[in-house]
Amino acid sequence: MKILIHVNQAERWEIALNNVKNIIAMDNTAIIELALNGETPALVTSTMLAQNKQTEIINDFLHHNVMITVCHHSLTALTISPKQLLDGIEIVPSGAYEVALRQHQGFGYLKP
Repeated sequence: MKILIHVNQAERWEIALNNVKNIIAMDNTAIIELALNGETPALVTSTMLAQNKQTEIINDFLHHNVMITVCHHSLTALTISPKQLLDGIEIVPSGAYEVALRQHQGFGYLKP
């Protein structure tokens, strides 16, 4: 199973994290991508993850081969340097294009 979880609103972040946890619990072979654009790339900076006590959660997702992608355009708009992101998080040129591409590739789309 291939699942794309798209988050572009900070208030939906916790729900998205729970979605990922639940999917891993149901099927630890699922291919999961957590795609962040808009305001949400700020949530996966090392500083913010530590502040919210979510570093371990994200590292666990990465250990389970969850792809976490952030939009380059959003990083630029938010003035976030790629060096501020937690290791293992991938930058894609366009979050909107990434979402469309994954849907074209057969990923199920979830937007919490």
